[in-house]
Amino acid sequence: MILLVVWDGLRPDLVSVEHTPFLARMAARGVTCRASHAVWPSATRINAGSLSTGSYPAKHGLVDNDLYVPALDAVHPISCADSRALQQMADREAGPLLTAPTLGEILAAAGRSMVSGGSGSPGTTYLTNPTVSGPIVNWAVAWPEMLQESLVGRYSGMLDDASSSVERNRFVIGALRDIMIPAHQPDMVTLWLTEPDHAQHFYGLLSDEACEMLRHVDAEIEALYTHLAATEQDLTCLMLSDHGFDTIGQQADVKTELIAAGLKAGPDSDDIMCAGCSLYVRERSPELVSRVAEWLLAQPWIGSVFVADDLADTCLGALPQSAVGGGHRRSGEIMYSYRWTDEPSQEGVPGTVYGWKGLAATHGSTSPYTLHNTLIAWGAGIKQEVVSDVPCGIVDVAPTVLHLLGIPAPASMDGRVLHEILEGGPNPQSIPVSHTTRRAEGTSVPQGAQVAHYSVVGEHRYLDYVSRA
Repeated sequence: MILLVVWDGLRPDLVSVEHTPFLARMAARGVTCRASHAVWPSATRINAGSLSTGSYPAKHGLVDNDLYVPALDAVHPISCADSRALQQMADREAGPLLTAPTLGEILAAAGRSMVSGGSGSPGTTYLTNPTVSGPIVNWAVAWPEMLQESLVGRYSGMLDDASSSVERNRFVIGALRDIMIPAHQPDMVTLWLTEPDHAQHFYGLLSDEACEMLRHVDAEIEALYTHLAATEQDLTCLMLSDHGFDTIGQQADVKTELIAAGLKAGPDSDDIMCAGCSLYVRERSPELVSRVAEWLLAQPWIGSVFVADDLADTCLGALPQSAVGGGHRRSGEIMYSYRWTDEPSQEGVPGTVYGWKGLAATHGSTSPYTLHNTLIAWGAGIKQEVVSDVPCGIVDVAPTVLHLLGIPAPASMDGRVLHEILEGGPNPQSIPVSHTTRRAEGTSVPQGAQVAHYSVVGEHRYLDYVSRA
């Protein structure tokens, strides 16, 4: 069995004997990948899509945490945290929610089984297997309907919005451990836990509340692992996060500033629709796209600006969305990232970014602190006592899982099999690694030109960060 656990928002530099003693102990026993990457935007639902498909947003189509779907709502974006809204979007398009084959589908076609659980939003949990190729449990809903009926009968109902992260984690883990795994004997279990993300958002990195959640998740995973290891002879564990985190310094809000600059008529106007870090420009007007992109690049609180590839020639100074794995029919004409610095937080954690009022820390930027995620593995088929500095990423997880199960990865997957962490694979130190950059050409602005920095392994390129030079 393969057990894949996502610790939402766990920065790799926060794994420690003090805060995550079990994870630190198992990391020393197995493999720690110190150069793992999230995809951009470095946010939850986008990376959920990449984990499910082994591909970048340009292929799987979950291009932001919010999406503008005028057929569903002409003046407001839909939240990808809402599983019902996601399915409504897919129904309107008369196609799949994720526009690349998913791990659940591939396993089912090969006669293998998978069960999934998640204590985050229903949308995030749903994205782990949106075709419901195996049973899925969330604290608020479960798929298929007969599973939810079973859970309601056993636990006297699902949880409500007033439930805590601890309650949600334990509900989902209990359902997997006591009902779904025994009933289905799956080849793979995916578990997406909502912490430490929530605590970090509201209280900050290494706050007392965030440290408490780190210890809670660590203890819950140790208990689950101990339970499974008692009966599973060939248990492989993959522990990862979907993204890192930055502390919020100064505040900024793109919609408010667009209105103040006269580029957007009002909060509910459809000339420019704001959704996540995406801007949808009415009728894809090249002139307005160019004006907005140029204005964004001149703002001291903006770090990066990416435009649709077919409009890139009209937007001097911006990078094309393909430079960061984007560019899908669901994408906005413009995507942006708030400006980041290396400045540490009060707790001494490096990485500060402009952000939203009401939060202490966030993610989504092109900083190295959000684009680098945790990836630790141990157990059957995994090397022992190895630290790998070979660049890798969340897109590599699905093809590696398939390889462990003896299933070839489809050509749709952008990721690679991480042979260097597998038994019999090459020594990580023997794998050639190079580094490249891509500079946006065009008019100079006070903040400097955009430069995208990449790590490269063979034909696979990983975005390290985007700077202004």
